[in-house]
Amino acid sequence: MKNKLFVIMNVVMLCVCGFGFVFDSAGAKTAYAQSNERNYFVVFDVDNKNNEIFVRGDSVEDGDQYISGDNKLYEIVSVDGDNMVGYAKFIEDVQMPIYEVSKKTPGEVVFAASQKQVGLYHTHNDESYIPTDGYDSTYGPGGIHDVGAKLKSDLEGLGISCYYSTALHLPHNSGAYTRSHTTASSLLNAHKLDGLFDIHRDSTPAKEYITTVDGKEMSKVRMVVGNGNPNSAENLEFAKSIKAYADKVYPNLIKDIYIGRGNYNQQLTPRSMLFEMGCENIKKDLPLESCGPLSKTIDVVLYGSSGASSNSLNDVSLTSATGKESVITGLADGNSTASLNILWVLLGSIGFYFLVLGIVCIFSKTARYKTKRFFSELFARNS
Repeated sequence: MKNKLFVIMNVVMLCVCGFGFVFDSAGAKTAYAQSNERNYFVVFDVDNKNNEIFVRGDSVEDGDQYISGDNKLYEIVSVDGDNMVGYAKFIEDVQMPIYEVSKKTPGEVVFAASQKQVGLYHTHNDESYIPTDGYDSTYGPGGIHDVGAKLKSDLEGLGISCYYSTALHLPHNSGAYTRSHTTASSLLNAHKLDGLFDIHRDSTPAKEYITTVDGKEMSKVRMVVGNGNPNSAENLEFAKSIKAYADKVYPNLIKDIYIGRGNYNQQLTPRSMLFEMGCENIKKDLPLESCGPLSKTIDVVLYGSSGASSNSLNDVSLTSATGKESVITGLADGNSTASLNILWVLLGSIGFYFLVLGIVCIFSKTARYKTKRFFSELFARNS
């Protein structure tokens, strides 16, 4: 009897202890648990295993790529999921877009054009900042919503109409992107957006994101691009343009670019981006501070020197090193080098096809006959 009573008491105690987890899934805030167990991936150089390349709170996979802060391209070649370790090989130095600008010197600025519209939303609404919010996530709008609201405010201060959806896509699991797809599509269908941004925060040690820009302490920003969608080339071009401009005008703001297998809803528009605004271990004030220079960077990259706000252009000199005035063409104007590259690839493929066809026809009488017949039928008129 005593043994049975002891077993029953232990079961009751386990149920009481487990109640917190049940309550959390029903909507309670998740308190940060101090633990020595690492909850992020560390990726090392496969040729020098003592050289740490980067860390990431989300998973990494074989074949994913990464552009570092100093514009070096790596590709992940192996992953040890149990120990949350990956190895990557160096591929090449990345040629980034060129902005012939520098930090502001006294001079005239260009005033903004009109009709500028972007959209914001959160796939992972629960994400929060432990030092400020007291928890890393919550079953509801987390601290990341404060960052979204600040970015909206800063963008609107630059004359950009910002449509911000606070729709919830909980829980934070593999189905979140499927649920947020509806929100992203609704924003695009309701408005003629020049850009669409999914606002997140990462999960890494604090030192990975704390930085100083123009003498102010703030958070770095990581961009994530999905290579599993037809817009991946243009999404990556957009990310490179943002980084290239920020590296010139707001050094240390943009941390890096992660290129993963997912689509991150970026198949919906070629100017879609996922921004990681700091990590859970920093004060929320830091990503809030980052919203200012990030919004100005977005303004200039999208709308160029003729369309960006005077507030954005106030931080930059449009005089190049040669003394000539620089003209920045905004990506929202439809000028995309990625699109031009695809066009040249297409034209090159067509040219190559006709070259091969011509060579075959020179040496083959049958080929000449079939080719002649094909074109005569193609352009024949009905009598």
